[in-house]
Amino acid sequence: MARLEIGGSDGLAKVVAIDRTPFSIGSDRSASLALPVAGVAPVHAQIVHFGGEHHLVPHAAAAGHLRVDGNPVPEGGLPLVHGMRIELGAGIPYTLRFLTQGARAEDREDRLVTLMEVARTITSSLAVEDVLDRVLDGAVRFSGAERGYLFLKEGDGLVRWRRGSDDERAEVSLSVPEEVASTGRPVYRDVASGDPGQITTDSIVRLRLQAILCLPLAIRQDVIGVVYLDSRKRLPHHQPDLHLLEALAGLAAVAIQNSRLVEERVRAERVLAIGQMARAVVHDLRSPLSSIRGLAELLRERAPEGDPSRPHLSTIMAEADRLAGITGDLLQFSREAPPLQRIPVKLADLVRQTVQPLQPRLERSRVDLALVLDEGARALVDAPRILRVLHNLVGNALDAMRGGGSLEIRCGRESGFCLLSVRDGGCGMTDEVRRRVFEPFFTHGKPHGTGLGMAIVQRIIAEHGGAIRIESAPGQGTTVELELPAAAQAVGTP
Repeated sequence: MARLEIGGSDGLAKVVAIDRTPFSIGSDRSASLALPVAGVAPVHAQIVHFGGEHHLVPHAAAAGHLRVDGNPVPEGGLPLVHGMRIELGAGIPYTLRFLTQGARAEDREDRLVTLMEVARTITSSLAVEDVLDRVLDGAVRFSGAERGYLFLKEGDGLVRWRRGSDDERAEVSLSVPEEVASTGRPVYRDVASGDPGQITTDSIVRLRLQAILCLPLAIRQDVIGVVYLDSRKRLPHHQPDLHLLEALAGLAAVAIQNSRLVEERVRAERVLAIGQMARAVVHDLRSPLSSIRGLAELLRERAPEGDPSRPHLSTIMAEADRLAGITGDLLQFSREAPPLQRIPVKLADLVRQTVQPLQPRLERSRVDLALVLDEGARALVDAPRILRVLHNLVGNALDAMRGGGSLEIRCGRESGFCLLSVRDGGCGMTDEVRRRVFEPFFTHGKPHGTGLGMAIVQRIIAEHGGAIRIESAPGQGTTVELELPAAAQAVGTP
């Protein structure tokens, strides 16, 4: 059943049924809706039902004056959807609002068919990025929104997932996704309706949004992300479709989680296979590398000063050392690590042990070092492995500051754990690089890197039951913060 809600200048409203076609609006008493006021023509407009839709058609006398949701109505008319506001003309004290109740059975069936098609598309891939792309496309298609964005939960916050075609500068009303992520309940705001409770924020007003729909991607009670949809015009389907969109979001969450589990399994199997191969390769490489390095050193010592072969022999020695380092990383990553030898360790001492031999490199690289160390911060850790972590993090920081910059290392205490952070003023990372930084053999911006440094860092911190957080943006540097279990001495006053 279609209806018209008639609002007057007195703020009161009444509703009339559109019970015939054509349904005429005008000042003449014979009109289906008679509005005998100045400015309204005897036959001002008609609402005609055909092709399963209601169409608003202006009469010649109202041409150029009739508007729907602020837009002029063309001579041929336009289809009406739930909630549209009809303005009869300037100075006319009535505003009409088109309302529908329920939906035709055949429309409902079409929506369900569309839902099934979208669901089949989402579940037809196991690649994470592909699934995320299909989830977003499906939500936009099914809702009829103009824009759609996907936010994934990382820690306590939301991170916007971007695909190649996305405009990084696109502005989104973040208050809505944050609300949905915290409550786990969908939000639908029909801003254009003017209904009580339709809260607007500065960003909604600035972006001129008429409709916002935000759905949680949840598995049981665990929210893993949020689908955000908005439009500068009203959505073609109104609130009764919300439960279908919630069902779609639930299916999307399961598809995303399944694809993540599959990729984790594939990655684990690949790492296992690479590890087995790496152990065999390292075993065969170490002896010849040691011989090459030893012979090059012997020849260099015997060569007189000024001999043109000396620089080349130095290069051979340096490259042999680099290859030995790579084989060491491979071995460290591929083998089962021995049990941790945990002892209470003063983190400030580990930091000083790390940076002391790097002083010449810091000076050559024009890097200013700042240490902010809590001498009372003691962690219960395997000291050699945490030293390895620090060496990798500081080395990455220096590689990111080829033209110089600032490096800050901090350690401190929180209740029950210690914090250790390395912050550089280097080139920073994109969201894509930051997401992949712990992948084995993934390297970025390091021509001689093995891609194992951060994977080893993650493994060592995980062995300690700790956590890693990374904050980075292109051109704004990188901060890596480690959370480590505190020793008894670190709890309370040092």
